[in-house]
Amino acid sequence: GMRHLRTATAAAALLVGLTSTAKAQTCTGNPCTVQVTASATVNDVLRLTLSSTTANLGSPTEADYDAGYLDAAGPTASVKANRPWHVDVVGAAGVFSYVGSLTNPNKPASSLQWGTTAGTYGNNMGSSSALMSGANGTGNAAQAIFFRTLWAYASDVPGTYSLVVNFTLAAP
Repeated sequence: GMRHLRTATAAAALLVGLTSTAKAQTCTGNPCTVQVTASATVNDVLRLTLSSTTANLGSPTEADYDAGYLDAAGPTASVKANRPWHVDVVGAAGVFSYVGSLTNPNKPASSLQWGTTAGTYGNNMGSSSALMSGANGTGNAAQAIFFRTLWAYASDVPGTYSLVVNFTLAAP
């Protein structure tokens, strides 16, 4: 009916308006060249994926307390980026959260050490450090993190300790 006709007429008018904004280019002669500018807008592609959102630091035994530490593997971080980038790692708080029947020992985040190779722990969660970086974009960069938790008889009482660790991907 009438409503359908009005809608079709409005759509046709809109179509004419759209096509008239793209100016037609013509040329004559031999040779004859008309140029088209082809352009694209490229946005940042920055993706960080962790293989797990939890890490079991273990349950320290007498031998671990004697040694002063217990080692554990952490997750693997994977990055996709179309520009230079870096992934920084740091504890989200200055101390571990504690659940237990004793007084909170306020275990410092710095007692969770980390490295990119098992057996080498040159960083700690008390300060931000780079886990990995790329000078250029990459479609597939991955790096595992390895943890060493320091344990001491005098300060680390029974209970459950947790520390949230922030992995931050950023372009410089």
